[in-house]
Parts: sequence; C-alpha cells; structure tokens
Amino acid sequence: MSLQQSNTGPPKVWKTIEIKKKDTDVPIKFSIQEIPEDRFEDVIDHMCKYFLADEPMSNSLNGINEPEYVETFRIFWNKFLKQGLSVAAFTENVNGGKPIIAGCNILGLSFKGEKLDYNVIKSENGKKVMKIIDELSKKANVYEKYGVDKYMTAFGLSVSPSYRGAALGGHLLDARVDIGREYNISVTSTMFTSPISQKLAARCGFETLLEKDYVDMVDEKGNQVLPDIKVKSLKPKHMQKELLDQPKKY
Repeated sequence: MSLQQSNTGPPKVWKTIEIKKKDTDVPIKFSIQEIPEDRFEDVIDHMCKYFLADEPMSNSLNGINEPEYVETFRIFWNKFLKQGLSVAAFTENVNGGKPIIAGCNILGLSFKGEKLDYNVIKSENGKKVMKIIDELSKKANVYEKYGVDKYMTAFGLSVSPSYRGAALGGHLLDARVDIGREYNISVTSTMFTSPISQKLAARCGFETLLEKDYVDMVDEKGNQVLPDIKVKSLKPKHMQKELLDQPKKY
C-alpha cells in the first residue's frame, strides 16, 4: 500500500515551524512533511548514520559496524518509506542544493494477521532485534484492544545531532495526529527503546501498553539476548496513542 502513489501532487506538509536551538538565538524554519521518493535514500542514510548509533539495542550489538545488520534495517526502512506515511523535518540548505534532513520518523501501517518475514533478515543480530520487536508487538495486542484491523506503527525516529535541542522529535511525533486524520487511521502504537524516546512519547500523549526489562529477554537456553546493553534497568515500552479525537497542539 502506498498512500503517496494514491495521491497526486507534492508531498503533504503537515506544519511549518520556526524554533531555536539551545545554542543560538536565531530561529530556524523547518517543514514537517511527507518524504518525497527522491529523498528516500537520503533518509535511509540518515537513519543508518544516527539511529543505529544511538538506539540501545543496535548500540549494544554494535550493529552500525555489521554490514548485514545495517542492510536488514535498510530493507525494512525502504519498505516503510514506500507506504508514504513517513515524515521528516526539512530545513533550508544555505549552501544551496536539496533541503537538509534535520530529523525523520519512519512510519508505516501494521495489519492484523500479517507476519514478519524472517527470511529477508541475513543478520543473526538483526533477527534478535526483530524478534524482540515482533514479540512485544504481538503481546501489546493493539488490534483487539482497540477493535481495529490496522494501526500506524514506526521503525525509528532520529534527529541529527546538529539540530538536537530544538524539540524536533516532539513535532515529528505530533505529526501522527494529522496523518491519522488525513488517512483515517485511529491508533498509533510503537516500541520506544530508550529513556529519551520514552519521555518524549509520554510528553506527546502516548500511554504505555506493555513493558519488559532488557535483562529478562533471554533465548531458549536462558542466556540474555542483549548482555552488553548499557541501560540494564531500562524497560522498552510499547506505547500507543489514539489519533482521531486528539486536539491539535499547534
């Protein structure tokens, strides 16, 4: 399913904002919008560079330095981008050329009854991470809880270090309300894996459906799946938010 392909015209702009970074008094203008197809590879490159370095599970597995692990994520990000829901924060490139990708949130639809295709995952570490995400998503039971056959999910949110401290993550998350209204998607649910993303999601109105300690994630032999994770006490949280009745924050 591709929402962009079913709609003519340029990618939708959900909002335009001007905000200041902590280290400057000069406001920067950002466009929070759908991602055009000619920027898909740029967005994937951004996620490979920043998200894989920062995300706790990927960090613990040193995934950024494993080509097959990186390729696993490139495959899934490309699949999500083609659905046409993903958003990015673009800002002007003062040196000319294409607008700069300051941050992005990879979004897609999850459908009741669909199954994860593990055959496309060549990395054993990639399979570990995808299995954690898949199992927690099933246990969160979003379809039954909300009586839906689809919901908006996500596969990573990242802001470039150059633009952190400008509240872009919150604006990217809040864009899901407009997306839900536009495409009649009533619920969004995502697994947030870091303390920063969990706090951000809570501020944006997400509620916890399910959480589980990393240290309790073990394989069939009882060994920890992520023994080198730095945040031992962290519980990755599957969090949700209803969209269609949410008031705008801007």
